[in-house]
Amino acid sequence: MVQSVAPPPEAVRGGVSKTLFAVTVVIVAIVAFLGGLGLGPIVFPAPPAKPLIVVGTNTPFPPFERKNPTTGVLEGLDIDLINEIGKRNGWDVVWRDYTDWDALLAAIKFRGVDIGASSITSNLPGSGGQQRNDSFDFSSTYYESDQAVLIKTGTTAVNCAAAECTADELANHTVAVQTLTSSYWWVKGNLVDSAKTPASMVKDFGDVGLVIQELLNGGVEWVLVDKPIAQNFARTNSQLQVEGTIETNELYAFAVANNDPMQLLPKINGAIASMKADGTFTTISNKWLGG
Repeated sequence: MVQSVAPPPEAVRGGVSKTLFAVTVVIVAIVAFLGGLGLGPIVFPAPPAKPLIVVGTNTPFPPFERKNPTTGVLEGLDIDLINEIGKRNGWDVVWRDYTDWDALLAAIKFRGVDIGASSITSNLPGSGGQQRNDSFDFSSTYYESDQAVLIKTGTTAVNCAAAECTADELANHTVAVQTLTSSYWWVKGNLVDSAKTPASMVKDFGDVGLVIQELLNGGVEWVLVDKPIAQNFARTNSQLQVEGTIETNELYAFAVANNDPMQLLPKINGAIASMKADGTFTTISNKWLGG
């Protein structure tokens, strides 16, 4: 009679004993049995669903937010930042794209969305800033911007002598701006309210695409828009050029309804801080703004 020989230790996978193997087989059989009875979810409940966070934006405002021209998917600096913030907080982020800027602001104020992510200036001066402060609370700053004067290439009606345009150089020229943006409030405060330009010479649209189109159509002589957006439009459209800038030192931040009813700001700010610490923030910024 040939005696059985135990396998050498190195051939035993993980040193599993016969007893442990038998117990494992029993457990697997029980799980399979309960699954067949439909009791699996009861005995082994699914993990809790991620919190749903609805984020509002307003496109096009490249490179901060736009729809990819091929896929139609939202992309840009704000989109990547919020998606990463959501990932770090375990959120299920859902995006809503508003055609008009003022509709987005209303959605943030009345909690149609949980977060506004759309190049929102948190330190707007004057009555416009007071309106925002009464309606929103803001996250920590993630970008500082100025304004820029955009004209149609080859036109000479608006001419800035230096890199920085003055109100007097822009006075009494037809202009288009996006409604209730920082550009709108600058024109109102520095040109209309100061009687340098009559209100009849100012056109405002809820969609920045319509603002640009009005300039291209010859309906106005210049457009005021955030500097990185103006630079992007001029870089991608040879019919547009940046004539000069206006220093406004605007601080972009993410917005929530007044008093932060969902207590999202500490989580947003914590994620921004960690992204800056580990280099993710720089990587995303360089992707959309250049290194």
